[in-house]
Amino acid sequence: MKKTIIAAVMVILCGSAKAQYNETNSLFYNTFRTPQSGELNPALFPNKASFYLSLPGFGMQFGSPLAINDFMHTQGDSITVINLNKAMDALGKDNNIHFGINANLFGLGFKVNNMFFTFNSRLVTNLNINIPRELVDAVQHGNTDASGNPIPEVNVLCGDILNSTTYAEIAVGAGYRIEPLNLTVGARAKYLYGLANIQTDNTIAVITTAPDYSQIRADIYYDFITAGVAGLDSNGRFKMDTKNLLSGNSGFAFDIGARYDMGPFSFSFAIDDLSAGIHWNKNINAVRPKDGHITLNFGGEDITTMLHGGRLNSDSLNAQYQNLINGIRPSSTTKVSDYWYSIPTKFYLGGNYNFLQKFRASLLFHGQLDRGIFSKKNATEINVGEITNTFRFNTTVSFGVNLFNWAEFIVGNSFVGDGNKFDAINPGFGIVLTPATIFQIYLMGDYMSSLYLVEAKDFNIRLGLNILIGDGGNGRVAQD
Repeated sequence: MKKTIIAAVMVILCGSAKAQYNETNSLFYNTFRTPQSGELNPALFPNKASFYLSLPGFGMQFGSPLAINDFMHTQGDSITVINLNKAMDALGKDNNIHFGINANLFGLGFKVNNMFFTFNSRLVTNLNINIPRELVDAVQHGNTDASGNPIPEVNVLCGDILNSTTYAEIAVGAGYRIEPLNLTVGARAKYLYGLANIQTDNTIAVITTAPDYSQIRADIYYDFITAGVAGLDSNGRFKMDTKNLLSGNSGFAFDIGARYDMGPFSFSFAIDDLSAGIHWNKNINAVRPKDGHITLNFGGEDITTMLHGGRLNSDSLNAQYQNLINGIRPSSTTKVSDYWYSIPTKFYLGGNYNFLQKFRASLLFHGQLDRGIFSKKNATEINVGEITNTFRFNTTVSFGVNLFNWAEFIVGNSFVGDGNKFDAINPGFGIVLTPATIFQIYLMGDYMSSLYLVEAKDFNIRLGLNILIGDGGNGRVAQD
């Protein structure tokens, strides 16, 4: 029971930070048909379509250190068993959870001679959480190490326990086909409008236990910073700022790309989201402990003292719960100065081989650089003055077949590295249907760590609808 109390306190107090994920779906890059390939490389516009309209579409990314079968399995036909020890053993040094939404709002493109112009708008949300190894060890072993030796003081530095950013993006791009050189170049400018940014910095929890477990003390410091279209009032509640709804919290990003054709082969590269990120300067608040830190004291409880007549002693449980809630409740809301927060910069290097006019073999390298937060303020204010770089990469091998001139099927596999580990098996699939010559529906699934739901830890899925007008009405909306 004593270990359970320590574990419960630490689970509530500590979360985690950045996830390792791939923000984009790489299978789009090498499709025969979809104009969405141009979102990854502005030089990949559809040469054989004079106009397209991209209707609202939905994309979602998810990544977790655990799959369902890491902590749950079935015995017999109907009994489901949850095994927390198995889940703890499956966790590594850095255990990142990511959830992201990439919703296409509206887009269009049109051709003028050898040029193609595009417009696109989307809504992006990224939520990152991390479970540090120190927390995992504390949950498994309490205030003892793996060998059972007592540790009176358990130190957990959770760092950035939560990070979430939501922003809207408006993009305008153009590409130009240089016919004598078989070369296409493109560029795109993006306006980024920040809707919400939430982060925690310098979050520290130290759990100290008396030798006889009679007392448990938690010393905590947290820094909860918010910015966006909603601010915090004097009671720590979010309140919409309609007066400054469309001002501030903005930034710009740029994409560049090129494509070279050489017979059945084509080669391309792109750099997306070259940017300092979003400048958050409206409705910025920090919630911090009023006295610099919080100290919570818990009386060591034995399970026998919490039972009365075969029932749990609700008074004892309520007392512990109120002690915890009163201790961690925010004590102050403070205005802080502006800061910048970056968005991931993406790199693409691809090659295709087209044969028999129906088949395409592709190889694509995709790198993603996350620079995190970097601030114009004094670094000592919230201790986030340094830029933290995280680089992830993957290589995707894919094969596409163009059937009946209105159906395309793609299969692929990505070799993914996230800075901590390397995964060789990440299958993907895609289907693009254009049965009515102008209406096109697509579904893409990528970076799937397993085709079995109970084994999957990562996936990236996207679906949507396009309208094609002009020369692309025959379904050939490719860059070939």
